[in-house]
Amino acid sequence: MQEPCGAGKIGVPLCPRTSGLGSSVTTGLVEDATFVSFDGGVSARASYCRPDSYRMIEDHGGRAHRIARGGGYSYAAASFGAGSLVLDMTRLNRVLRFDPPTRLIEAEAGITLGGLFALTAPRGLWLPVQPGYPDITIGGCIAANVHGKNPHREGTFEQSVVSLTLYHPERGTVRIDRESEAELFELTCGGYGLTGIILAATLRLEPLPGPVAAVCRIPIDGLAEGLERVRALTEESAFAYTWHEGTPSPRAFGRGFVFQGRIAPGPPMPVAVPPYRRLVAGRRGRLPISVWGRRTTWLLAGGFRRLQAMKPDLTEMTLFDAMFPFARRGEYFLLYGQRGLAEYQALVPPHAIAPFLQELEGEALRMRAPLVMLSMKLFRGSQRFLRFEGDGICFTADLVRSPAGLSFLPVLDRLTVAAGGIPNIIKDSRLPVAVVRQCYPEYECFREKLRSYDPGRRFRSELSERLEL
Repeated sequence: MQEPCGAGKIGVPLCPRTSGLGSSVTTGLVEDATFVSFDGGVSARASYCRPDSYRMIEDHGGRAHRIARGGGYSYAAASFGAGSLVLDMTRLNRVLRFDPPTRLIEAEAGITLGGLFALTAPRGLWLPVQPGYPDITIGGCIAANVHGKNPHREGTFEQSVVSLTLYHPERGTVRIDRESEAELFELTCGGYGLTGIILAATLRLEPLPGPVAAVCRIPIDGLAEGLERVRALTEESAFAYTWHEGTPSPRAFGRGFVFQGRIAPGPPMPVAVPPYRRLVAGRRGRLPISVWGRRTTWLLAGGFRRLQAMKPDLTEMTLFDAMFPFARRGEYFLLYGQRGLAEYQALVPPHAIAPFLQELEGEALRMRAPLVMLSMKLFRGSQRFLRFEGDGICFTADLVRSPAGLSFLPVLDRLTVAAGGIPNIIKDSRLPVAVVRQCYPEYECFREKLRSYDPGRRFRSELSERLEL
């Protein structure tokens, strides 16, 4: 296989990072480590290696099963498990080609969103689809087909992907796009790493309007009011989403804000990425117990709401902080402790969202569910295979990972199925296959096409085994 062309056209190799597994920077050597999903719900001991060349990936071709891993920020165990060798791709993070006039950049799969942002933003370009943490890799973004702050306008990550370089031990290395290998391209974007190792991708950038986001906070008294406000603001905003207090009390539940952001026009930023303390899955649960309890949740969530209410209605922040709100607020995840959090995200059709929210509130209050926060934003797209995409309202709930919290997740499953919605597979480490079969019309089609392409199922993870893929 031909090696990549170093730093490429612009001559800027990015510094490799480790994956939070220890201080070793050994590459190619197979070692053992304990991996954990970011929500804390699944952990497993697995063999892994950190290749820093394509040849090292080929050298492990004799292994029966393997799976690629990026930054490790998936809430589900999509990058380890099932006895597979974990290929940590974070050292393969070079820019291969960058041509600002055509707005195209080709980079290896281990480059992070923050790394790309630091490179492209000073040149007045960016990827508009940005999930909430800068150390997520583009390989992970493609495998999960992630979305950003305004999926109603920008769609999902797949829409920024021009072509992919994919490796399979039986099929070699192929370059695929929507014309040459349309079906394989569709299977790989949102295919959870099960079609092979994404080595590199060519991405289409967009002009960056400016370096600063102006964020407006609008107080709301409930879920329905928040949804109404978001519907009115989304089209004219860079982003618009709700934040709701989850305390299961009739007085507190659902109160919160709509956050509306606009990007202020201005010259490109000379420094795109401020310093922040990196948080990884292995260190997220270092507190022995969860700080979120019945009383503390009421105090902390209510305190956050009151603090926001004291701020000016309109504030400015760097675009980095607006796009990656948890980069410098990692303490939110630390507060869940060793047990972790349970996040549920569903895409609910517009006609079904009102009864969905009404029944959700009733069940949350009845069961006193340990909800910390809820959020909503609008979504637009065409659902295919197992992609979290379509027209509707994206609803997210964060719960304490406790017996009470885990017992509420099947209630959310039931509400999603009844509404004709789809749950986000990558956000839930316990999502049952029965729910996925019911909610995703093309589940069987995806499974059949995947097994036709890879009959030996060389790529496996805990997620693929749980969902019987």
